[in-house]
Amino acid sequence: MAQGIPSVEDLIGNSHVVSIPLRQEFRGLSHRETMIFEGDNGPAEWAAFPEYDDLEAASWLASALEQGFATDLPPIPGHLKDIRINGIIPAVDVSGLPALIKKFQGVNSLKIKVAEPGQTTIDDLGRISTVRELVGPDVAIRLDANGAWEVAEAENNLFMFRAFDIDYVEQPVKTLDNMAKLKRRLQGTGIRVAADESLRKGGDIHDIIDHDSADLIILKVNPLGGITNCLEIARKARNANISTVVSSGLETSVGIAHAVHLQALLAGLVGNEEDAGLGTLTLFQGDVVTQSLTHSDGAIPVTPPVLDPRKLKKYRADDERKVWWHDRLRRVYDRLGDVS
Repeated sequence: MAQGIPSVEDLIGNSHVVSIPLRQEFRGLSHRETMIFEGDNGPAEWAAFPEYDDLEAASWLASALEQGFATDLPPIPGHLKDIRINGIIPAVDVSGLPALIKKFQGVNSLKIKVAEPGQTTIDDLGRISTVRELVGPDVAIRLDANGAWEVAEAENNLFMFRAFDIDYVEQPVKTLDNMAKLKRRLQGTGIRVAADESLRKGGDIHDIIDHDSADLIILKVNPLGGITNCLEIARKARNANISTVVSSGLETSVGIAHAVHLQALLAGLVGNEEDAGLGTLTLFQGDVVTQSLTHSDGAIPVTPPVLDPRKLKKYRADDERKVWWHDRLRRVYDRLGDVS
């Protein structure tokens, strides 16, 4: 194991397993379970979703260990005090949209979930049109379909939605070939195509470039194995004229802080100006730090997280789930060498 990384039992001995309720169901979840390490650099978060297999979870663990123990990460540029974020709108009924929009006052962009299982294109159309009506013409609207559409379906839907001035659509279809095909068909609409799962689910930036399948990529620091990996991906993307958007994987402020670090580096080192998708803490009913990285007027602060013992106790997972995470950590720790 790399120098400076504790043994798995030491990690377990300095960890917390928490379960935090969400304000509304998201990705089928009512609570978010995660594991917090007390690292040499401060707290670090391992938040791989429970259904992920051990190899996929190992990339998330590599990122957490980088956050907690790496000694070679570039520091955040000192002049950066905050970063701009987009708001996030889950696939809720239109009646719930005014209250959600109020939570994101001051943002310059909003990402709306579409193609939710059990919903229809009419549901999506109602959500998008209502958001546009509520926020006016100056807020960028982003869509996220999580690869749920086929090419023809995506094309038809997006040509309908373009009346609402869509900035980009995230992972509209599953495969790179279909992403490339849709990207060509959308030329002239002003709608960009963003790759998310195509990159973080075992994909490669070279494949995205070779297929000409995306105008931008979504960088989620934890599933992509950490800041060092993401900076290299961003460099290759930039050389191919592909933009980057830093986003979260539904973490507490601890995990968000690692993504903030990445966004700050990209802003300071390569001039990335895309709003980051780091507004997901509004979905949580609680947190584990003294000062949550929630936004003010569309920006979140560039500050290190400090654990709050009272909140760790309040949201402590039950013993059965704690044992489950400990056993999982022991397995996944042994897979770290398989993460590229």
